[in-house]
Amino acid sequence: MCLVCSAMAQQASGDKDIVARINASGNIEVNQPAELGARLCTEPAAQTDASDAVDHKAAHGKVGYRIQVFDDNNPRTARGEAQNRKHLVESRFPYLRAYVQFNSPYWRVKVGDFRSRSEAEAVLEEMGASFPGLRAQMRVVRDHINVAD
Repeated sequence: MCLVCSAMAQQASGDKDIVARINASGNIEVNQPAELGARLCTEPAAQTDASDAVDHKAAHGKVGYRIQVFDDNNPRTARGEAQNRKHLVESRFPYLRAYVQFNSPYWRVKVGDFRSRSEAEAVLEEMGASFPGLRAQMRVVRDHINVAD
């Protein structure tokens, strides 16, 4: 359990402001208002055992794989081309979700939420057969994925 969430458990027991002390290689004291703790904590304050650490980790996203089908930094055309590529892929593969991402100066389109690289590579082969002209630009990349457990 993270420090913030354990401090939220303290708050649930009646403390208004959170003061957490850590004795590891020195004394570290964290003082924060209760409102800040409520904004930072992503899990209920009542969770206090070690089995909840897995749920806390899943709430922050899972690392997996996606297929990148577009990557460009041309300021005049990249955004429109990214949207076109997204619609093209979604029309041919409606069961896959496509994501347009902008990380300055690059526009990227990534497809799918795959837990394993082999699963992504199998779909990449299928996409390459459907779009032979785009095959050279497609590749499997590691990314944070959306998973429904």
